[in-house]
Amino acid sequence: MTDDSPQLDERALQAAIEAVEALPRRRDQLLPCLLAAQHAIGWLPRPAIELVARHTRIPLSEVYATTTAYSELRLAPPVPGEWRVCTGVACREAGAEALIGALDAPHSTATTDCRFLCALAPVVEDEHESLFGRCTPERLRALASTPSGVFA
Repeated sequence: MTDDSPQLDERALQAAIEAVEALPRRRDQLLPCLLAAQHAIGWLPRPAIELVARHTRIPLSEVYATTTAYSELRLAPPVPGEWRVCTGVACREAGAEALIGALDAPHSTATTDCRFLCALAPVVEDEHESLFGRCTPERLRALASTPSGVFA
């Protein structure tokens, strides 16, 4: 049997530890701790979630429940070249369906739950968690073909 779990960069984990430990050890710091860990690693592997649970003194099951409740939090590493299309009601009504499948290899699209940016619908997110609003298929293709952070 092989281990298919993604490899965790020890430097990124150490950065997550430092970021989380810089925050107060209080229950109300759960989301800031999760976001700090995710920012350091790029996603939330089990060791990062366990770190947050210990730091905030919240049961691991509650931390997992919170993590799965927010579409901004990732339980898997980002897929290189993948753009996520918001499928919330406002985005669907503003044309998100036209964005799904609008990219050619090496890029791809996937759907994500509501990003809560309804005034900017439809919204897409790149692999680095940058958000772009009022997207059309043409704009999405332009964004995907430009180095990250250059095109806004």
